Amino acid sequence: MPRLINIYIFKEITVPFALSVAILTFTALLSKVIKLVDLMVTHGFGPLFALKFAASALPSFLIYTIPISFLIAVLVAFTRLSSDCEITAMKASGVSLYSMMKPVLFMAALSFILTLSFTLYLFPLGNITMKKLVFDAARSRIASGLEEKTFYDRFKGIVLYVDHLSGARSGNKDLMEGIFIFDNSNPGEPNIFAAKEGAFLSGDGDNSLYLKLYSGSLHRKNDKNDSYSIADFSTYLLDMSMSGADASMLAKSHREMYPGELIGKVRETRAGGENPAPHMIDLHKRFSLPASVFVFALLALPLGIQKARTARFTGFSISLGVVLAYYVTSTALETLGNNGALNPVLAVWGSDIIFALIGLYLFYMAAKDRPVAFISS
Repeated sequence: MPRLINIYIFKEITVPFALSVAILTFTALLSKVIKLVDLMVTHGFGPLFALKFAASALPSFLIYTIPISFLIAVLVAFTRLSSDCEITAMKASGVSLYSMMKPVLFMAALSFILTLSFTLYLFPLGNITMKKLVFDAARSRIASGLEEKTFYDRFKGIVLYVDHLSGARSGNKDLMEGIFIFDNSNPGEPNIFAAKEGAFLSGDGDNSLYLKLYSGSLHRKNDKNDSYSIADFSTYLLDMSMSGADASMLAKSHREMYPGELIGKVRETRAGGENPAPHMIDLHKRFSLPASVFVFALLALPLGIQKARTARFTGFSISLGVVLAYYVTSTALETLGNNGALNPVLAVWGSDIIFALIGLYLFYMAAKDRPVAFISS
């Protein structure tokens, strides 16, 4: 009998869980649609690019939608069981609330493992992939934005002039002809490049952008000793550092760092005498966010079986209130941690601790069949 009840409760949770994950994730993905459509229409990217972009964006949403969906699923399941008096029947048959908690904890463990795999590995991988896709789009925008016989100054300290864009004769559509470059990235030693042909290349293993020049000459003037030199080359690789917003894409943020990299960043920052709190918060958040499913388990079960909750779908509205309270508390504590007003570790885990204590109290009261004043009123 206990095994059948556990399986029955587990099935009651899995259906709303799957539906919630699908609906919440799809809704979150809609926020990326405008950017995706812009990239596809403006730069002519096909369905494959759209699939890669959506797949790389998924982990950043799933780390939140999985815990929220778990909370919704447990609340909806137990609200339904309670409104149909099945909870009362189980208790009359000798099934305690602790026994009912077993399938909930099993589902919580599965959700924890799934969310943890996303926060530790798939979340940074997805952000790295997305940044690479956007960078490639920016590189394509640079090539498509070039105009013949026009000076182009989107690069840091570099002005580019292209006489002819068609490289059909060489079989390379990205090949540029008649290139003139003024490079003042090193003040006091400006360089002038004149090349017959050239093409943009991306760096191997990074997000660098290069311009490979063919059959040209380099003119260099040194203002210190008033010298002037000329050198011919068959090929020359020029680093094209972009300026403004384009350059910011190259910096690696916390979102692209794996746990080992964050640990190294904490040590490096601490050794440099700087505040490591932002790095510590991001590192611990990779674990506290998945752990929130166990907190939600403690909260959801007693809230779902309250006698005052008679409507079948009241669980969804309760879950919204719990999620809002939890994430407002988390945001407030993390802000205090970033400002140095609170220990960063306590700032991250504080919301889990607070709501876990509330959940334990509610669970204890529900197990003893004692009403909770602020819920029953």
